[in-house]
Amino acid sequence: MAETPLISVAVITYNQEKTITQALDSILCQEGGFNLEVVIGEDASTDGTLAICRDYAVRYPEVVKLLSGKPNLGIMGNFARTVRACTGDYLAILAGDDYWCDEKKLQKQLDYIKQHPEYGVVCTDGYRLMVKSGKLVPGLPPQNPAPDGDVRNYYHDRCGGVYAMPLTLLIRRDLLQYVDFDEYIRLGFPVEDYPMQSVLAHHTLFGYIQDKTSVYRVYKESSTFISYDHPRYMAYHRGLVDIRRYLHSLFPEDVPYSDDWANDYVFYKEFLLLLNNGQYDKARNLVDAFPNDLRNTLHFRRAYSATRNKLNFMSFRIYKVLSSRISRHKQWT
Repeated sequence: MAETPLISVAVITYNQEKTITQALDSILCQEGGFNLEVVIGEDASTDGTLAICRDYAVRYPEVVKLLSGKPNLGIMGNFARTVRACTGDYLAILAGDDYWCDEKKLQKQLDYIKQHPEYGVVCTDGYRLMVKSGKLVPGLPPQNPAPDGDVRNYYHDRCGGVYAMPLTLLIRRDLLQYVDFDEYIRLGFPVEDYPMQSVLAHHTLFGYIQDKTSVYRVYKESSTFISYDHPRYMAYHRGLVDIRRYLHSLFPEDVPYSDDWANDYVFYKEFLLLLNNGQYDKARNLVDAFPNDLRNTLHFRRAYSATRNKLNFMSFRIYKVLSSRISRHKQWT
């Protein structure tokens, strides 16, 4: 008789005392023919998160393993140590402010992988919970699942973003041998999911189950790395360039990269930041200083046209602001 598989769930949490209980309960209620290991990476929270996690570790000593302590490791460091502490045959991931809404989530994914052994990762659909309104909106990436499971093309020309939301994944843990978290930390990558999924995509196929099993909280008021208001906006985008350079070094035939592309990408992100802040003079100086031999890109032509005079600049700024609002409105409705 085959051994009962062990599924590890890596829970990443920091200052989430209001949501961590729901997250952990949604894991512990999972049903199926597997054993469960819950590894909590508690990253030196300053609220009551640690106390709640300790309570679960005491109540479920054979299932819950708590990693805590100081100093705060940050997202990448905490994620890496938590995943490394997982010992299961399979790995699932859940942030402390998200939760699962299907008690058969893990079993459905386990069945899929057993029935399709060439698939080492399987994701599901889910919901977005709009925290401010309390509205539950159906639909999580991937919006267009790859029918053959080969998602390498998704990462070929993309800088940032992921094919599937981490909370929906089940991963065959042996595949993590290809993921070098130490290098991610050494290179200062701003995110872990984008490079990890890209690497996995080059070593296995991604399956998809259309059932809605997971709930991802969206905080409308939150400032994210992709927000112009975030103080690390430019550092985040430079970090994405570093990730793409790294992926190119691993998969040069699949992931294109050049210094010219990198310069153009960073230039346009900086231009958009100045545009958003209404800093016309700085934006024009940025455009004027851009190397002549790199001025044939669409990004440069847009920036050049927008900075020829203040009227163009303000018109383009209004256009971008309105486009952003329309996009946010669609997301929230």
